[in-house]
Order: sequence, then C-alpha cells, then structure tokens
Amino acid sequence: MGKIIEFIFTRVYVAMLVTGIFWVLTICGGVLLGVGPASATIMSLYAENGMTYKDYHWSRAWELFKENLRPANQVFYTFFAIEGVLLYGMYLMIQIPHLNFFQILVLLFNLVFLLVAPLAYAVYLKLQVYFDLSYANSIKLSLIGMLLDIRPVLKLILGTVLLGVISYYMPALLFFVLIGVWHFFVNDIFDPVYQNIHEKLVS
Repeated sequence: MGKIIEFIFTRVYVAMLVTGIFWVLTICGGVLLGVGPASATIMSLYAENGMTYKDYHWSRAWELFKENLRPANQVFYTFFAIEGVLLYGMYLMIQIPHLNFFQILVLLFNLVFLLVAPLAYAVYLKLQVYFDLSYANSIKLSLIGMLLDIRPVLKLILGTVLLGVISYYMPALLFFVLIGVWHFFVNDIFDPVYQNIHEKLVS
C-alpha cells in the first residue's frame, strides 16, 4: 500500500513541478512566444529525468528553453497558421446559404484536417527531443510520424478529450497538474513512433 501511495504521489508531484515550469517559461516568453518552447522544454526534461523529481533544475530548463525558442516557435506557429486558415475557410463556407454536396464534402474534409495540425505538433514535441532537425524536416517528419502508426494518434485523441473533460469540471487541475500529465502522455504514447523512425534512420 505504501509503495502505491508513493507511486501516485511521485507522479502527481512531478506533473505539478513540470506544469509550474511550463507556466513560468511561457510567461518568460511573453506568452505568445513562450508556449511552444515551454512545451518542447518540458518534453526534454521529462525524457532526461523521468519521475526523478530531484533531477529537475531550473538552470537546465532555462538552457533548454533558450535553445528551443526559435525552432519550437517556428513549428508551433506553422501548425497554428494552418489551423487558422482551415477554421477561417470553414467559417466562410458556413456563411453560404444552401450548401451543395461538394461544398459539404469540402467542409467535412476541413473538419478532419483540423486534427492534423495539433496531432502533428504532438509528434514534433516527441521527436524534437531526440533529433536535431531543420525547420522543413521538423514539419515533414511530424507529418510522416502520424502515418507510421495510427494507434498512438487514436490514443492521443481519446486521452486529450478525457483530459479536456476533466479540465472542464475541475479547471484548477489543468492549471496545476494536467499540462504536465498531457506532456507525459504524449512522450509515452509516441515512443513507438520515435523508435520506428530511429530504426529507419540508423539502417
């Protein structure tokens, strides 16, 4: 029983710790320029330290944040822009009265592709920990990574929806814990994708 309590406590504490680091780094980046690098940073910290909370240090977080500032923002805002264009296109289409079959089909495709940008960004967060990629290769490999194995993608969608529901009913958990939990989740479920790409690059 004691080990179970320790197991749960350690994971909750580390989730709170990295969530706190995320918010501080986001603010340091002026929010708009901080979200992407902060996410990339805590992914790297988790890959380095796992659940050993004593190994998490602000100096290392700040070092990683500065390294990630430019590349992470480039990728983050590329996917953000794609999402924005799709949303705006959908907004314009629903203003058209009496949509025909083709227009409805385009609208449905847009709905599907709305998932592509956030899913590809999640893959990028995993891969950027292990690979030093150019901007173009980051985008390409993120999109390719989604197609290598559909199971992690489905898990991410379901897990994110579940965390979203929890956040809706308990918003304090989002602020203090769930951001860290989501990043841990992304790291773990996309490990097969990383392994697959790593094997292909090595061979």
